[in-house]
Formats: sequence, structure tokens, C-alpha cells
Amino acid sequence: MAGLGTSSVLHPSILKALTIDPAAQSTFYDAEHVVILMQENRSFDHTFGALKGVRGFLDRRAFTKQDGHSVFFQKNDAGKYAAPARLDLRNTKATWMSSLPHSWTDQQIALNKGKYDQWLQAKASGNKEYKDIPLTLGYYNREDLPFYYQLADAFTIFDQYFCSSLTGTTPNRLFHWSGTLREQQNGKVKANVYNENIDYDKDRQAKWKSFPEILEEQDISWKIYQNEISLPKGMSGEQEAWLSNFTDNPIEWFSKFNVKFSKGYYQNIPKIISYFRNQIEKNPEQRERLERMIIELEEDQIKYHPDNYSKLSQEEKNLHEKAFTTNINDPDYWNLEIGQDENGERLVVPKGDVLYQFRKDVEDKTLPLVSWLIAPEHFSDHPGSPWYGAWYISEVLNILTKDPEIWKKTIFIINYDENDGYFDHVLPFAPPLNPNQPVDMNGKDGVEYVNRNQEFMLKEQLKQGTVGLGYRVPMIIASPWTKGGFVNSEVSDHTSVLQFLEKFIHKKFNKDVTVNNISDWRRSICGDLTSAFNSPSMRIPRMNYLDQKDYTKAINAAKNKPVPNLKWYKENELDNHLLELQERGIKPSHALPYDYHVNLEDDKIKMTNLKQKAVPLLIYDRTNFDADDFYFSYALYSKQELSHTVKSDNFDYEVFGPNGFYRKFKGDTTPDLEILIDHSPTKNEVWLIIRKTNTADISVTLENLYENRKHNISLRQNQEKIMISLNKTKGWYDLKLTSGNFTWHFAGRVETGKPSISDPHWS
Repeated sequence: MAGLGTSSVLHPSILKALTIDPAAQSTFYDAEHVVILMQENRSFDHTFGALKGVRGFLDRRAFTKQDGHSVFFQKNDAGKYAAPARLDLRNTKATWMSSLPHSWTDQQIALNKGKYDQWLQAKASGNKEYKDIPLTLGYYNREDLPFYYQLADAFTIFDQYFCSSLTGTTPNRLFHWSGTLREQQNGKVKANVYNENIDYDKDRQAKWKSFPEILEEQDISWKIYQNEISLPKGMSGEQEAWLSNFTDNPIEWFSKFNVKFSKGYYQNIPKIISYFRNQIEKNPEQRERLERMIIELEEDQIKYHPDNYSKLSQEEKNLHEKAFTTNINDPDYWNLEIGQDENGERLVVPKGDVLYQFRKDVEDKTLPLVSWLIAPEHFSDHPGSPWYGAWYISEVLNILTKDPEIWKKTIFIINYDENDGYFDHVLPFAPPLNPNQPVDMNGKDGVEYVNRNQEFMLKEQLKQGTVGLGYRVPMIIASPWTKGGFVNSEVSDHTSVLQFLEKFIHKKFNKDVTVNNISDWRRSICGDLTSAFNSPSMRIPRMNYLDQKDYTKAINAAKNKPVPNLKWYKENELDNHLLELQERGIKPSHALPYDYHVNLEDDKIKMTNLKQKAVPLLIYDRTNFDADDFYFSYALYSKQELSHTVKSDNFDYEVFGPNGFYRKFKGDTTPDLEILIDHSPTKNEVWLIIRKTNTADISVTLENLYENRKHNISLRQNQEKIMISLNKTKGWYDLKLTSGNFTWHFAGRVETGKPSISDPHWS
């Protein structure tokens, strides 16, 4: 197994990918292969919060909690605080301490209806030895994850990519492969927000249409690669951890694909039945459930007899064979190699090639247009397993770059299904919940909610909340058209991958592969990834190839290291210096399709979208945290104008939008002046428009936080218009104005249609 290097030398698989340029004058629409790898359970801050040039620990627009402290400083029920702390992959046993709670209920509790202050309560480890360690705030840095940081520096990383739902693995993977977690697009139908809602059982199979079915209907080539599927065929637990797909291919549970015809399942049914009968004797209280499972297995013996496979239609056979592509032609694909490392510790690795069939298809030049890769548990990056996954990604890059002509035509998408129990500081955007955008919870728009008024909730009694967006997760696109170390900050989620494929395939083949399952709200506010593609001219760094190290041994050795020492703080010990954890520096940043205004006018927060792309916004009434109406989510659709009424006295509102967009309006009565901000759609400049509502002289203090400069403005005319050049900051502005007890704070980036840089505050 190949090593993954050090923080100072570029990994050879990345270096090789960088040296291969796309064909002259080609664009990403000329690609012939889109390879998608969804890994497991890491939040963005946990993985990349310390990376330079992304919205990580140095974020000066981070939410302030009700207790007046940064969202990075979480408090437990005993009044102790925790802050982000490095886990140290090699010198502690952090990667051997398993995962944290990450299901619907605890994800909603952590969010706490937008207060964002219950992470320690909701995400404590289930292991009693670790439950008092604030692991949720643990993170890794470049020294821990050199390969991932180099990958981000070489290609394009997304720092506004959210998982699709505030819950666990299966629901998020349902979004990734089908655009939804509901059988129908209305709120009265059950929301499958728990992993166990969808399964092999005939009553829990997914019945709606998945994206591979759409591809098959349109005769677009595709495959899902895994070493082995998860349907029980007789593997031991250790074999499954190294060799099966970790139930990470939810297509196994879509009825149309007939997974139970997979070779080996039929022969294993008698063993499963025998096991369940033994369990009935040991656990008589579970008799009814186990007998029901035995009956279904006996039905499977008839329905899925190998002779019946020939009775399937050709389309059904195609779906089955392409969705469950395994390494069955590798004679060792079920075998493990068991030995010892230099410390005498037991060391296990697959004996076969877990990428055998994918490798063969690349070498034979039969790789389809769309392919999904699914890693075994131990290569999936799931915190329940040691972090071996970097090898898997590096080996995929090695395979794709072996023949430069293949890589010249390939787009490699790497994302993560959900955040596990690991903290991320960016507020996830939510579907409209505000006075001006009413929702029929049992209608089409209700699909994005779990609400007590929905018909299915009469039986389910789930915790209420919006389905998504979930918390931020890592996302990188490696390709010849995404080189250069860019950061992309367009709001995206797992359905963005489907939207990209829709657009890519329509442009390339003029075929309609629209996923009707994606809700109107989600399709409107989430991008289609195309803003990430460019053809930058870049200098390839001069790097030497690494001496390959045995990565598995390094991770294996950490098993016997001490538990990470994550400190607790008293309130008076909290200081922003605790957040000086992120690498200083900026990244080139893509132009984004946003152009909108948010201003306080006539006792209303007025929001105007000037472009086609919808904008998600969150409004907080900071004077009302103890009531139910402190948090309002808006969707500002194409060319739309909305307004939010402001209280006439003692008001304090904050507005959060994409890519660090921020507004604050605070005062104790209706102010004697109005301050608005406007911007140019083509130049790096903004205008402040200051209007008096009476004839008295008024003084306003203007603080430019990027330039750390402050000056006073004396208003003698009824209106002043001040232009502020943003050339030095490439379009970024952070302006705070005060007059008496009133505050206006405007921050964000002007979008001119040209590439810019990441937030200069981090330089």
C-alpha cells in the first residue's frame, strides 16, 4: 500500500495529475469521464478548517451565539467551554476512537432551531471513556492530512458545499443518487431521515426513480464500482470492513435493481435462516420480528432463484449489472493478507486489488461516461474506522493519470456524505421559514420540512426541523479544468452533482436527464458546479517524487498512542487567539453568479435579487432569542424583492448569506438617518448612500475593517454618496458605520463576473 507523503513534498499522484494539460481549446464539456467518489462522515472544519484561503477558523463573520461568544466556543451543561483543538493523527489515538452521534435527532439538537449552541450536548461520544472529551470540536491540519491539503492546493476546493440533509449516511446518499429522500415530492409522504428507513426489506425498499435509471433510459454509459456489495453473502465482519462497500451504495435498496440476484446471496440464505432461528431461541422476545424476516428469506429463495434472473427484462439486467459491478474477476477479492508491522502489531490489508475492475476498465479504455466509486469501510474515511482512506483516493488518481490521454478527458469529484458528529461553524441554509413566504406543509413545497402538521407525522412523531441543508462537508474537483488551487464559494449540496451531470450531458449529447426529484427550492439555491471550471495557466511546482512509505503502518501505529488532550476553558479564558489555527494566506477564487442587495429601508430589511440565481439568506433577531421567532430563513428567487419588518425600537438584526455575506442593523429607536450600500456589477467598488431624515448636523463614523482605518463623516447635506474602491481587496468589503446608538455593518464581496481571491482577512 503506497504511502501518502509529508507536508512539504507534493504527492506523486497529484504532481502527475497537475502536469497533464487538457487538449488545446477544450472545455470541461469535452470530458468523456466523470468519476464520483463520495467518502464518509467528515465536516469541513474538522478536515479543512485549518487550510489557507477557505472559510475556516479565521472566519471573522462567524455567528455569535446567544451567550455573546463565537460559535467556535461551545458550552456544555456544566458551564465549561470548548474550542477547536487539533486531534493529531499520528501522535494520538484520535483516528482509533470511533465516530460521534450523527443521526436526525442529534443533528437537529446541535442546530437548536438556529441557535447553534448544543454541539457538546448532542455530539458527545457514546464511548464512556471519551464522553467527557469535546471531540466534536476536534480537527486535523496539514501535518495530519498532507495528501488532502495538497489535493486542495492543486485543484479546486468548495467551502460552501453542504451535505443535503441534517442527518446521517443513507438519507444523504439518497440525495446523492436520486435527488430526494421521499417517495413523492410532497410533504405528506414519509421523510426517510434515518438510515434504517430504507433497507433490503421489501417494505422498506426505495420505490422512486434514481439517477442511474434515468441514464439507462437515455442510453448514457454508467457504472457503480465496488469491491463487493453489502448484501449478506457470508463474509466475516473483518472481511466486510476491508472488502465490502459498507452499505454506501444505496442503489442496493432500490427495488428496480433486484440486488438479491447478486451471485452468492441465494446460496447464503439457508445460513441466514439458521442464524435467525438460533437467535429466536436466545432472544424469544424478538420472535415476531425474526420470524417475519425468516418468512421474507423463504420468499427470497423462490423469487431470487438463479434460474429466474433470465426472466428479467434487458433493462433490468443492465441496471443490476452496472449498479453492482464488483471485483469478482480478481481471485483474491474476498481475501485478506494478515501479518505484523515492525512493532509486532497485527496488520491487515486486502490481498486483492479493491480497485481491480475500475483499474481494468480504465486500462481497457472502457470506462463509462459516469462512474461512481464506493470504498470499503476502512478506506471510506468514516471515523468508525482508522483513517486509511487517503490511500484509496491517491490510488484512484494513479489509475486515472497512468495514461495521460485518459486524464485529459476526466473529471474526478470527491465529496463526503455528512459531517458525522464533527462541528462545522457555518450556518446551514434552510428552506423558507418567514412571514412572507408561506409553505403548504402537505404540498409540493413541504418536501423540505419535517413538521408536526404534515400527515405522515401523525404516525412518525419525529423531531421537527427542516430536511436541509445539512452542515458543510469537504468537496474537491480534480480535473485538467480545475487546476490552480482555487476555492469555490457557491452554495452547493449533493444534488449539485446531479445538476452538473444534467447540464453536462444535455450540452454534450442533447439528452434530457433531468432529475425531477430535486425540489424547486434546492434546485434554485444550490449551484450546478459549473462555476468551478476554468482553464488556468499555471506553473507546475518543481517537486521530487516521494520515497513511498507504508501508510497503513503509520495509521496502525497510532492505535497505541495516548488519547488527544482537548482542553476545557472557563468563560474568562476565551479569546480569539484560540482560533489562530488556520494557515494564513489566500487562494484564487471563482466568480459567483450572485448580485443582490440587502439594506435597512423604511423600517424594513429589503432584499432584492438582481440575477437569475436564487440566494439563500438567514435573518436573526438578536433581541428575541428567548422567543420562537428569532430565526428566519429566506429564499430570494430570480429577480425577486422581499422585505422583513423591523421592530421600531431596540432592534438588532443580522443577515447571513453565501460566501461570508453579512449585514448588521442595530439601534434603540428609529434612526435619524438611513445608510444604504450599493455596488457596481462590473467594477470593484461600492457606494455608501447616507440620507438624513431631519436638518440637524449628524456625524457618522466609518470603519473600513480591511484597511483597519476609521474616519468621521459630518453630514451637512440631506444626502451623501461615498464611493469606496475595492481594487486592493479584489472586490471584498467590510464596512462598519456607527452614529450614536446605531450600527450598520456591511460585509461581502462584489461579483463582477471575473475571478477574485478568497477573503483578504485571512492573508
